Amino acid sequence: MSLFVELQQVSKMYPVGSSATSELVAAMTSDAGHETVPRGKLAVDGISMRIVEGDRLGIIGRNGAGKSTLLHMIAAICEPTTGAIRVNGKVTSIMTLGVGLRDDLSGRENIYVDGEIQGKSRAEVERVAAQIIDFAELGKFIDYPVRTYSTGMKARLAFAMISHVAPEILIIDEALAVGDASFSKKATERILEICARGKIVILVSHSMQSVRQICNRCIYMKAGQILMDGPPLHVTNAYLEEVRAEDEAALMSRFRAHVGSRSYRAGSEIGRVSLLSGGDDLGSPRVEAHARLRIRLAGRHDHLAEPALCRIRIVRLDDLVVFQSDFPLADFSTARGAVGIELEFAPLTLGAAVYRLDAFFLGSAQSPSATFCEHSTVFEVFTPVPPAGGRPMLYYPITASVQA
Repeated sequence: MSLFVELQQVSKMYPVGSSATSELVAAMTSDAGHETVPRGKLAVDGISMRIVEGDRLGIIGRNGAGKSTLLHMIAAICEPTTGAIRVNGKVTSIMTLGVGLRDDLSGRENIYVDGEIQGKSRAEVERVAAQIIDFAELGKFIDYPVRTYSTGMKARLAFAMISHVAPEILIIDEALAVGDASFSKKATERILEICARGKIVILVSHSMQSVRQICNRCIYMKAGQILMDGPPLHVTNAYLEEVRAEDEAALMSRFRAHVGSRSYRAGSEIGRVSLLSGGDDLGSPRVEAHARLRIRLAGRHDHLAEPALCRIRIVRLDDLVVFQSDFPLADFSTARGAVGIELEFAPLTLGAAVYRLDAFFLGSAQSPSATFCEHSTVFEVFTPVPPAGGRPMLYYPITASVQA
């Protein structure tokens, strides 16, 4: 009979508080005609799906999306509050590698004990023990008590034991980062071998690379529901774009108090700062890295009799000043006090991040503490294709010109 996992309108609610616990129990045991609505945290919300032989399913989403709770229900570690789960096949789960190991026993002894728990005879364990030991790469430590192992060594032994018991349905929750890079690569290859035998693998991971490499199907969970279900590349790209947009909005809100114009002396103000690409105002705070960018400033300053400067500064989110330059206001002002400055970055040599652009009209270089006015805006630098390697830029190729 073929292997499958089927979920029908599965929900899981965790009670909050003592009264919520009693309400939850009442809701689960009430008659169909007397519905009770429990109070609590809804971790999984009405999920229906079917996983079949050969599926290598990746589950992605933010922390708190319900991914681990969903795995726990499939593995029968906890029961759904509502709905039904049908599983045809033996489920082997790797939730936290190394947790089930017995510290007082050696690695070798743990292999035999775990085999017995899995229902294997000693002869069956004997046939795979050497393979497990070789795969774990523990050397002489295989005969040392597990309490002497590092966390990585425990994880490697646990993964080797689990992956050599011929699992039919293998569930993995954030357990691929085991040991060094070479062992992680071997663990990934082992999972692919399991999948090639027509078994089912369900993987939760925050590594989009692992999901794309291992899985042939991916679901994106959000707030306990399935937002997308499809090819891994398509789903992971959509997830990363939404995360980027949410993070961008959060970053922008952090800068909100610093955005806008402020004048500290009558007759001195910066009315507008624009970002331009080509001849057009971008109309967006997003700027492509390494592209040509112009920053145009317009304002007025009626105090040209006093030596003054225009300071342009770009500050990264962590308050690192990545660019700053001063320009004599007299060079960019008309007799009537109108100020127009345009800076051209060709190209813009800033890494992908969110930045604040500050413009100030200040006192002279000898007395810069006098601030006449200031203007701040926020923009994001993005990179369509992230760079690999390279060298840091030690200068900023810009030119400044007068704007009418």
